[in-house]
Amino acid sequence: ANVSHELRTPLTAIRGYAEALLDGGDDPELRTRFLGIIERHAARMERLVTELLRLARLDAGQEPLEPAVTNVATLLTGVKEDLGAAIAEKGHQVTVRAGADVAAVRVDPAKVHDIVRNLVENAVNYTPAGGVIEVSAAVDGETLVLDVVDNGPGIPSDDLGRVFERFYRVDKSRGRPGGTGLGLAIVRHLAELHRGSVAVRNRPGGGAAFEVRLAMLPPDLAPPPAFDADDVRG
Repeated sequence: ANVSHELRTPLTAIRGYAEALLDGGDDPELRTRFLGIIERHAARMERLVTELLRLARLDAGQEPLEPAVTNVATLLTGVKEDLGAAIAEKGHQVTVRAGADVAAVRVDPAKVHDIVRNLVENAVNYTPAGGVIEVSAAVDGETLVLDVVDNGPGIPSDDLGRVFERFYRVDKSRGRPGGTGLGLAIVRHLAELHRGSVAVRNRPGGGAAFEVRLAMLPPDLAPPPAFDADDVRG
């Protein structure tokens, strides 16, 4: 039902504007505006389908870990640069903090990148214009700790335990501008695949704070054993 709703909205817009063009949209300025709207809704659908397929792969255990020695500080800076246009559009101040202890840690760099990007993109979406977002990384024993903190409106207390569910909508005061509702679910799956966890809390001074804890991977990490139905008894 959630997937149907999320697809129906952009499909309805695409069909409506396409019909308007077919009915005689001869004004060049109007045609350009309508085509831009169609392009945005098509991109939203493409992202939704891509994220649904990824969740299906994660559920099926089809995304194995690919550990490599990674400079997490460089990774965080790369995410900030990737989202530079969205950050600039809202006038956010994004600070990256990473000590020397994260310059060479063994993790899956692609999956850590996706975790951080989803969390920072979430913070950019929900933090008011001119807000502050802090991204940090540190090592705690054998664990890599990633924090993404913003000074936005925070998350209603009743929703804190459910924000990592697929398509879950929080209170309308926070809204869900532009996202698919799947980013935080993907973060949770990637963290658990990395033998870790993700948690969120509201900051006393306002805003949300996400913390991801990932086990750093030894060189001889073996994949988890495959499920065998013949091993089930009872």
